[in-house]
Amino acid sequence: MCLVNFVKILRVCTMSNDVELFKKTLGKQVARLRKEKGLTQAELSALINRDFQSISRIESGKVNSSCYIIFQIAKALDVNVSEFFKI
Repeated sequence: MCLVNFVKILRVCTMSNDVELFKKTLGKQVARLRKEKGLTQAELSALINRDFQSISRIESGKVNSSCYIIFQIAKALDVNVSEFFKI
């Protein structure tokens, strides 16, 4: 399911030739899930051993996030990675 949603998002972003859209979509999902768990950016960053600015940049869509970081965030938020790619 995660792969299917990921492919859908990737297809939309590729068709529009907009990698920025992909990064912003991912960032919004990270922010939404973090807030649902009642965590601040600083608290989430501490859970994954990153600086707080890293979370801020991911949530604002300013960086390309590696799969490793996405998996770390999902684990810290106690969610399935597929939650980041629901559309």
